Amino acid sequence: MTRQTNSHSRVDIPLNLQSKYRGVKMSDKMYRVEIADATGHSVVEMTKTEISEKARSTEGTWVFVDDRLVSADEIDNLEMADDASVRLMPGLVGGVEEPTITVEIADATGHSVVEMTKSELTEKATSSEGTWVFVDDRLVSADEIDNLDFSQASKVRLMPGLVGGF
Repeated sequence: MTRQTNSHSRVDIPLNLQSKYRGVKMSDKMYRVEIADATGHSVVEMTKTEISEKARSTEGTWVFVDDRLVSADEIDNLEMADDASVRLMPGLVGGVEEPTITVEIADATGHSVVEMTKSELTEKATSSEGTWVFVDDRLVSADEIDNLDFSQASKVRLMPGLVGGF
């Protein structure tokens, strides 16, 4: 139902929509937001303020508006089309992982070849009493492992210590 009042038109809003939009200003435009997180993917409607608050509440969240990465601080003042594509995604964490070394291990169960980091190699060498560590056929102590440059090493072996006697 529409009726004319003082040369301004008036539109009657159904009751079920009145409560949903009560207190919402035109500047509080709702945007379709795709959210990806550890639980999966969801689609919700949010205002710019809500998008900004959500992005700030979860450390490392990336915000994409029309496939462009934007900061949470930019969102409130960003010009966004009504049909803007907005996505909140967990940030990718990168970095340099500790390099691994191919290690031949001989023990009572036989022989195996595994990939280990320096710290794993040190732990394995010190946790098994009497273990010998050979780097390119040179016996090294477990204390030396952290200071060795394995980039040029061609063979690393962990062996049970030999006990002599008669």
